Amino acid sequence: MKGALLLAALVAAGAGYVTASPSAITSVPTCPGGNTPQPVSQGAPVNHFVRPGATAMRVCGYDGPNYQRLIRNRVTIRHITHAFNTLKEPQPGIYDCPMDDGKEVLVLFAYRNALAERVVVKLSGCTWAMNGRSSRWTTLRLRNRLLNFVKGP
Repeated sequence: MKGALLLAALVAAGAGYVTASPSAITSVPTCPGGNTPQPVSQGAPVNHFVRPGATAMRVCGYDGPNYQRLIRNRVTIRHITHAFNTLKEPQPGIYDCPMDDGKEVLVLFAYRNALAERVVVKLSGCTWAMNGRSSRWTTLRLRNRLLNFVKGP
């Protein structure tokens, strides 16, 4: 009886090992409730707005009903990372953003063996992406793509 249990445990452990993928062991932070927190720098290289190589991405919508979606498709993550990294920096100065209604999207990039990175994308007013180190002007195309992830079926 003990031998059968040991064999079953070994088979189960082996099956888990065979089916595990690098993204399966990546810890992806959950979406915070309420208003999104201010993004915190995680030491990404200064030549990247978002550090390449994320293995998972969680998109949290805060534009009415709060929705979220976990994405593990590496091609999709690579395209979103590239889109963020090609955004333009705003000119230095003071900006008036009177139409800011507080709606935003939080994107959490998870990395294997590294801390997650956060990017807050404002959906109204000055439509910036902010990562805690710098800000970028977003494009309508990127904002719509992020919103499509969290709008639900």
